[in-house]
Amino acid sequence: MYSKASLIARYGKQMFFIAIVILTQSCYHYRVLNTKSDPSTEYEKKIMWSYCWGLVNTPQNFIVPNCTDNNALDEVQFSTKFTYSLLTIVTLGIVSPVEVKWKCHKPPQRVGGGL
Repeated sequence: MYSKASLIARYGKQMFFIAIVILTQSCYHYRVLNTKSDPSTEYEKKIMWSYCWGLVNTPQNFIVPNCTDNNALDEVQFSTKFTYSLLTIVTLGIVSPVEVKWKCHKPPQRVGGGL
C-alpha cells in the first residue's frame, strides 16, 4: 500500500501540470475596425464551422444579413473559446468552429437638398 506522501510525490507533478494547462487556457479575439468607427447596430453573431482542416467550410462565403441600408461594416470580430479549441484538439482539427461578430456602419448623411 502506498503512503499519502508517496502518492503526492508520484502524482503531484502530473496533477500540477494538468492544473496549469486547464487554468491557463483562454479564448482569443481578432478585430477588424473601420478607420472612422460609427456603428449603427449592436453586435450580431454567427458561429462558422470548418471541417476537414479547412477543406469544407460552412458557410463558404458569409453574407451579412442586417447591413442593408448601406452595405458597410463598421467592425468585425473573430473569436474562439476554450470549448471551441478543445473540440478542435479532440477531433484533431477535423472540426473547428469560430465565432464571428459584426456591427453595421451608419449610412452616410446626405448633403444638401438632393433631388
